[in-house]
Amino acid sequence: MTHRLNILSLREQVYEYLRNEMTTGGLVPGSTINLNRIAEQLGISKTPLRDALIHLELEGFVTILPRRGVMVNALTLEDVKHAYGSIGIIEAAIVQDNFDKIKPAHILRLERLNQQMRENIKSDNFSNLFKTNLAFHDVVNTLSDNPLLGKFMSPIKHRLYDFQGQSYIPEWELRNCDEHDRYITFLKQDNPAEAARVFKDVHWSYEVQEAFIKQFYAMS
Repeated sequence: MTHRLNILSLREQVYEYLRNEMTTGGLVPGSTINLNRIAEQLGISKTPLRDALIHLELEGFVTILPRRGVMVNALTLEDVKHAYGSIGIIEAAIVQDNFDKIKPAHILRLERLNQQMRENIKSDNFSNLFKTNLAFHDVVNTLSDNPLLGKFMSPIKHRLYDFQGQSYIPEWELRNCDEHDRYITFLKQDNPAEAARVFKDVHWSYEVQEAFIKQFYAMS
């Protein structure tokens, strides 16, 4: 079956296609990407495909092996540890640096999204849980005047979860919601330092979350 793409933003469309293949299991960690097959399926030349793969390599999803092809990267515990530490530092800094921009409407949206997460967990709707979780964190993250921070974190978060569609742990997700509640409480108390601490030292702490992380990724 051939999938035809529009000429407009062809590289971006190929990128999205490959990311979707990773999310849905068409491309699994450790596998090699068949460039000829994908180019034929999409009805494109290899130039936009290579451009998309360079983008994916910069974000850590693949490794381009000269004269050997392109490999989909597996996620290691060390990768997860570095990702958690980086996100925790950035999100903690964002909430402290932009606390004066947080209005009651933002607090209300945080509460509604966290409740939606609980409903997603209760109904086993894990396909929406990740999107709702991203939206929760973006309420404050998007208040930053530095757009590069969001662009930096987005691929890291997607790499953490895109290959794990069937591995959600309800107990862990509910605990994440409890941590969100603590974060919201400190925002209401005009205490950005403690809100930041919840994210940096608890929510995004590899050490605190280690047992669930290893279970989620089936690693030891």
